[in-house]
Amino acid sequence: MRGVTDDARPQDAPLLDELMPWSVAPLRFGRSWIVAPDARTLRTRWDRLVAAEGAEREALFRPSRARTPASAVAALPGQRTGTVRFAREAGPCPAPVRVAHGPFDEQWLLPDHRLIDTARPELWRVAGEPQLFAVEQGYVPGAAGPALLVTAALPEGRSPAGRPGRIRPLFRRPGGHEPNLAPGLLDFLGERYGDGADAHDWLAWT
Repeated sequence: MRGVTDDARPQDAPLLDELMPWSVAPLRFGRSWIVAPDARTLRTRWDRLVAAEGAEREALFRPSRARTPASAVAALPGQRTGTVRFAREAGPCPAPVRVAHGPFDEQWLLPDHRLIDTARPELWRVAGEPQLFAVEQGYVPGAAGPALLVTAALPEGRSPAGRPGRIRPLFRRPGGHEPNLAPGLLDFLGERYGDGADAHDWLAWT
């Protein structure tokens, strides 16, 4: 953090767990075809899938232990998607959403809970303005890349180093309510840097 004195030792710095207590494990998509660099590609893939039947639909779906065309799950918070089992899905493609697929790599995602192995609904519930997500990059000795990223897009949380970290929302509730910060931290920052410090200032100072 800025403001640390020159004689401060690295081991004196607080852990992120102590500063942003609520964290969530990374998402796990489970199938690569639900992510693409552009929304048009996703709509084309969806149309091909819902036009297929039987064994062809199952093969295109690419079942996993967590999701098959017969899986029954609720829609993700804030997303208008079907809840009928995908084996019977015949509706239009849901609106793709932007996600942080990796460091400095935003992609488009089909936000359908029936297609995502581990979607972390608690993150979808708090996504949207003015939310920001701090994404830890799992530590691997010698691996390149930043240790911490901040993004407004919902992050997948995967690490290019191959070891997932944690996702820490700046706010615990939708609409920017209840900062996910240690008790007293904002008061401390306000005293040190001036009145009016808010949760976004905290991320700017890290």
